[in-house]
Amino acid sequence: MLMGKALTRSAGLFPDKTAVIHGGQAMSYREFNSRVNRLAGAAQALGLAKGDKMAILAKNCPEYLETYHALAKIGVWLVPVNHRLKPREVNYRLTHSQTSALVIEPEFVGVLGQLDAEVGERLAGRVLVLGQGKAPQGLLSYEAALAQAADEEPEADLHHEDTLFLGYTGGTTGRSKAAVISNRAIVVGYLYKHLEYGYDQDEVALYPGPYWHTAPRNCCLAFYFGGSVVVSRDFRPREYLELVQRHGVTSSFLVPTMYKAILDLPDQQKYDTSSLRVLNSGGAPMPVELKRRVVERFGPILFEHYASTETLILCTIGGQAMLERPRSVGRPVYDVHIKLVDDYGRQVPQGQVGEIFIKAPSLFSGYYRDEEKTQRAFRDGWFTLGDMGRFDEDGYLYIVDRKIDMVISGGENIYPKEVEEVLNSHAKVSEAAVVGVPDAHWGESLKALVILQPGQRASEEEIMAFCGQRLPDYLKPKSIEFVEDLPRSPMGKVLKRKIREQYWGNRDTKV
Repeated sequence: MLMGKALTRSAGLFPDKTAVIHGGQAMSYREFNSRVNRLAGAAQALGLAKGDKMAILAKNCPEYLETYHALAKIGVWLVPVNHRLKPREVNYRLTHSQTSALVIEPEFVGVLGQLDAEVGERLAGRVLVLGQGKAPQGLLSYEAALAQAADEEPEADLHHEDTLFLGYTGGTTGRSKAAVISNRAIVVGYLYKHLEYGYDQDEVALYPGPYWHTAPRNCCLAFYFGGSVVVSRDFRPREYLELVQRHGVTSSFLVPTMYKAILDLPDQQKYDTSSLRVLNSGGAPMPVELKRRVVERFGPILFEHYASTETLILCTIGGQAMLERPRSVGRPVYDVHIKLVDDYGRQVPQGQVGEIFIKAPSLFSGYYRDEEKTQRAFRDGWFTLGDMGRFDEDGYLYIVDRKIDMVISGGENIYPKEVEEVLNSHAKVSEAAVVGVPDAHWGESLKALVILQPGQRASEEEIMAFCGQRLPDYLKPKSIEFVEDLPRSPMGKVLKRKIREQYWGNRDTKV
């Protein structure tokens, strides 16, 4: 269960097979593994050893995947840094992770001058700049470092519990935490997907999301089985369809907003996507109507899964079951155990809502340098993300909401997701977010922020009447606000915390 060893194995079995495709260029397993080995040797020459950390600040590129596997071969922890972050947040991640080396793209080099002196001192002499050109003064050329290193399998004493990378969470409920992810966790996640979706050596994977995020970087499961990875610099819906058609892509992971962008292209039907065998959706719940559109366009190959950086895949659903239970995230996958408990830790009866607790061999190893948050997230060996859910009579899990998003109005526990589903089904509504806002009488009342479809107009009364026909009184929003956009994380998740801040201000309590 070692990522680095898995690449070595695939390169031995399929040396001439295409491993990476990018920008019209293909790299064989022999070539890819050679570059990975050289980078591992270059990192060791810089003084990096097992347990040290090397960050990467770059957009999607083959070198990102090289760095991931090179560090895996020598036990150095990868620290992926979101390239959209402001310098202050980049500095926080490099400080918190205790990073001592960095791979960076030329366009981001300017951030180095805005880092704290302490961070700069740790990185001194160990910053590798991508690209063919000469590195700026004081920095090292990535390509030159590879050219000077030997093409030899590196020596390192590794174990499957050794850390592979630090996964900084999206931070939708507060400042990002760094989940410690082991080789064991990632490889178990890959094996689950092999069992659930049939991934094998014929895989051609295209995951167009940013590689700093764990889910898109899991395109590397193709290397584990001996398949190929198509690298997309970033996501553009038309380019995505072109790449699928050109390279015979067989599997993809996209978030719901990406699927919508693809389907909204007026000529999307002209592209041949018949090679696709599996489409995965995650990162945020997919609206019911969008699921139907995806299945109509691509066939019954869509799967939605419940997962996180800390857990990897937990549940999955697809095919007819997805259409019959459009709000479910499916049943737990192999060896994943889930229980739902109340505020006192007691399991709730089937059909009732409880906080989701998880036991699985794909769980992370804790939050880096944050024992308090680690202990809060675990209870008697069970881990929770703070999500609320319920099981139906057939064992299908439904995510009702994040616990923090629960609204208590007049003593009623309200989970906004159900209200949002109704709002999103209105023909004029593009997207809706529902939060609890202060209410002198009820404590909290429901407020809906609504984005209308392009060119559409609607009144608050029209939307309220629509909800009134489909929801009980206590679930109807008390107010509607039409907005142009909603605050989002880099992966497209709506940040309810940011919305609530507008209405709760600096109050000591927000319920």
